[in-house]
Amino acid sequence: MKEKITLLLLFFAVLLHSCKKEQPALRSLEEDCDCAKEVSAEFLMEERTGLTDSHYKFTNTDTIYHNKAVRFTALDSTANYTWYIGAEKLNTRKVLRYFDQSLIGHTIPIILVVKKNANTICIPTDDGYDSIVKYLYVSQYVIDTGTDYEYGSIEGIYRVKSSHLLDSFDIVFYVSKSSSTEIMFNIENYDGLGSNCINQARATNFNYRQIFTSFGTSTTQCDYIMGDIHNRLDGVTEMNFTFFYKEHPDYKVRKYLGRRL
Repeated sequence: MKEKITLLLLFFAVLLHSCKKEQPALRSLEEDCDCAKEVSAEFLMEERTGLTDSHYKFTNTDTIYHNKAVRFTALDSTANYTWYIGAEKLNTRKVLRYFDQSLIGHTIPIILVVKKNANTICIPTDDGYDSIVKYLYVSQYVIDTGTDYEYGSIEGIYRVKSSHLLDSFDIVFYVSKSSSTEIMFNIENYDGLGSNCINQARATNFNYRQIFTSFGTSTTQCDYIMGDIHNRLDGVTEMNFTFFYKEHPDYKVRKYLGRRL
């Protein structure tokens, strides 16, 4: 009997001790709502360049070259979607459509409607519905004049700043057609120190707001320049370049930020 009483007392002692242990604090409603967002139909419109999946590059844009594909992507990944593109009505999160030369000069409304269960505990006014319309303009570019290419507003004079120089400097960029009809990526004062790259680097991929280059036709020219020029939707021009190659003693990675003059 004494043994039973002793065991019973021991059990209650353990139980009492466990109840005194610090319990995890309950999360407050305010903490749970920190990441809550109202239902949004925000989406990306991205012009696509490249010939194969492995070479595709996408640029967020409101204007495109004609004869180009555009990818439309809803930012919310857990909703019900309804797209209205021309006469089409579609219900997937992502849509890819091609815009040919017959649409040059047209401004096309792209409408997305999103519906989902709203978080009314954190956002009582959210009705779980949102719609957005954006406008996509199909430009006349690229224009082949026979002796040259015209690429629109990506060509021009840019004033940029880079960490490798104290002062800002001007860069001139333009596209030209080589004798073999290749698209050449020409850039004057590409290092801010007067170096030019004319008819050496190819324009390997191009969208209305962004153009890319790889190694030049002569790899001893232009410091092996590779990279892109991007006229972003926020009005800032961003240029990202590498010079030489990683094993080279003069290898450099540079970012230029500025604007088109």
